[in-house]
Amino acid sequence: MKIKFLSVCGAVLCILFALIIAVDVVFPLRYYGYVKKYCSEYDVEPSIALAVIWTESKFRPQAVSSAGARGLMQLMPSTAEWLSSMLGEEYSDEKLFEPEYNIRLGIFYFSYLQQSFEGDYVLAAYNAGEGNVRKWLAGDGEIKFAETQDYIKKVNLVKKIYKFRVGYFFEKK
Repeated sequence: MKIKFLSVCGAVLCILFALIIAVDVVFPLRYYGYVKKYCSEYDVEPSIALAVIWTESKFRPQAVSSAGARGLMQLMPSTAEWLSSMLGEEYSDEKLFEPEYNIRLGIFYFSYLQQSFEGDYVLAAYNAGEGNVRKWLAGDGEIKFAETQDYIKKVNLVKKIYKFRVGYFFEKK
């Protein structure tokens, strides 16, 4: 009986360990140091920044979208150049593939959008652009793009996972 109990406990521990590894592979915390630093500096919740990175690039610094957005937080070069000038930073397209630079600009941009919009409209503006969101708000407030509606749902779901991961592993006092 005792051996059977130990075998079951061993199997349960192996399964739990495998689940922990799987979560770390699927929802990594790569670049968390940069995320935490710039979220603190620009007053953005780390779990939302991590969720945006996951949704935009799956943590691939060399990611390029069909529209031309680049890097971890999928910034358009024209937006990144504008953000760089606001921060007094030197801009180059190549720097968008550098994790710290891309994360800094992306989180700064998210912070900027938080000053203009509330709730899911911040995510909508990050995904579809400020101009579209302003048009929607001037009308009935409905987000018109199905892609943006899906984006918001995905980011909010992934945010919950990262909120647990970051809170559990890094933010406990």
